[in-house]
Amino acid sequence: MTAFAARLQQQIAAHSPLCVGIDPSAALLKSCNLPNTPDGAFEFGKRVLEAAEFRISLLKPQSAFFERFGSAGFKAVEELTSLARSRGVLVLLDGKRGDIDTTGAAYAEGYFSSTTTLQVDAVTTHVYLGLAALDPFLDIAARAEGGVFVVVRSSNPEGFGLQTARMANGETVAQNLCREITLRNRRFGEGLQYIGAVVGATCDDAAETVDALPQSFILAPGVGAQGATMQDVLKRMPSARGRVLPNVSRAILANGGSVADIRATIRGLQEQARELL
Repeated sequence: MTAFAARLQQQIAAHSPLCVGIDPSAALLKSCNLPNTPDGAFEFGKRVLEAAEFRISLLKPQSAFFERFGSAGFKAVEELTSLARSRGVLVLLDGKRGDIDTTGAAYAEGYFSSTTTLQVDAVTTHVYLGLAALDPFLDIAARAEGGVFVVVRSSNPEGFGLQTARMANGETVAQNLCREITLRNRRFGEGLQYIGAVVGATCDDAAETVDALPQSFILAPGVGAQGATMQDVLKRMPSARGRVLPNVSRAILANGGSVADIRATIRGLQEQARELL
């Protein structure tokens, strides 16, 4: 088991597998009576952390909602990330990066180097340029004892045609990614490793996808606002107990946007998520 996998497993055991997304869109900030500014985005993330009393396994800031403010937005996500990690919360930056050789390596250095101001525990990636093109990124993450979550089967309906298209060898694109990810994880030994996968909780074929990723943590978006429930995750990913991370973002405001409201919502979701262990 790699260091990232061990850290995440410890956090799951302590706090449940719930992954809390931070998506400070203009509409969300308005609903919380916060300004649509970098400070507002940071304050929202801070409010969520304080509501959870920093007792969550994984915080997932969506980089786009910070990047929309330019350099001030980058500063805000840096400060939020630093705050979370200083209190023992693992941070998965949702930036879906993906590029070839030196460019991919440069992205990775921006998140995993010892000198970066945005050091995180894991990053989401996409592999439209091919998984092998992502190897320099993966290598840097591995050396830094970080994690990478590769989008394999996304929860958005537009991804279905591409992800289930057949390759020359008869595999679907998703099946090919599962095999290649597993081969890379096996280089580090048995058990869970540092290359995880994104598999939507709304995907009807999620079970076969997850079965083909036995050494990966599974980030499962789609719970809450997109319609899936924790029970859907359990039904669609039965072999992923203990390693599936249901992600809830907008739905953490289901009962209101105050600290007390968010605390009650997160605690309830964590109780539900523990059924996935």
